[in-house]
Amino acid sequence: MNFKIKTYIIRYKTICFMSLVCFGIFKNTNAQDIHFSNWNMSPLNLNPANAGMFDGDGRLILNYRNQWKRVQVPYNTFSFGADFNLQKSYIEKTDEAIGIIFNHDASGDGHYKINEVKIPINHKITFKKDSGLVISIGVLAGISNISLDVNKLSFDKQWDGDAYNAGLSNGELFPKQSKTYADFGLGTVIQKKLTQNFTATIGYAINHINKPSISFYNTSNIVLRTKHSESLLLKYSFSNISNIQFEYYANQQQKFRENLVGLSYYYTIEPKTNTVFNIGILSRLGDAFITTVGLQHNSIRLQASYDYNYSQFKRATNGRGGFEISFIYIYAKPKLFVPKTRVCPIYM
Repeated sequence: MNFKIKTYIIRYKTICFMSLVCFGIFKNTNAQDIHFSNWNMSPLNLNPANAGMFDGDGRLILNYRNQWKRVQVPYNTFSFGADFNLQKSYIEKTDEAIGIIFNHDASGDGHYKINEVKIPINHKITFKKDSGLVISIGVLAGISNISLDVNKLSFDKQWDGDAYNAGLSNGELFPKQSKTYADFGLGTVIQKKLTQNFTATIGYAINHINKPSISFYNTSNIVLRTKHSESLLLKYSFSNISNIQFEYYANQQQKFRENLVGLSYYYTIEPKTNTVFNIGILSRLGDAFITTVGLQHNSIRLQASYDYNYSQFKRATNGRGGFEISFIYIYAKPKLFVPKTRVCPIYM
């Protein structure tokens, strides 16, 4: 067989196969949620009950992830978050916090995109008899949009017999290429200082509790399934300048489950400026190893991570997974000094 003809046949079969796959995805799409390895640097996406769980008045959070760069069209994810501790409590014996999240995710040949805006609201309960115990309950409400650009896809009718011709009609009719839906979630976090050196934080969140429809054709059984998120953070301080943290995060959506476990070490380089260096190693079980490195200076924290695939998917990624960089800034209003006793003026 002529090499040129054989090449065209291979290309034709590839186009047909990808067209069927893309049409199947388009008709019955199952969106991937926003995904990070640095979950401790994306607390609002992890659990709405994390809103306001910091020392300060306001917090800004930025996350960027570039996943599977070796694949032809990698995933790109950007997240912006901000939360604020309210000065006035609207519910007695609680502290309230409110936040905002904007997420953007793009992937695939068809530029499949997720854009969402969510509002987390949290109520923190502290106990006078046990000052080391904090329980927070958060709610999440938002609007999400998913979209697909079919002009970026290839279809079998665009094969002219000799080669792929993008100028030909794809022969398909797509009445909708965008879908907007409401999304709701709940979460809780319990933080307990067990000893002077040991603190435990456990969290649970449930997302997509309304099971929103994500079908461009409004097919009744194509919905975003409920997702359950779990987290556990154990912090042990060796001294005032060093500590180690055990981290565990899990996500489950129907039969699919992700488990991420690891250790991180924090060392205070300069206590006066709160300059802290951290390094860690984690594993997404059955998929990848994750290395993290970070630096904090005063109220600014920067952390980067990289995933190394060891699952079967490494054949496509060449072992390269995802790069992440995260930024957190915490703002606290200066506290005015008020002397407990009246100071007599000194006259010269």
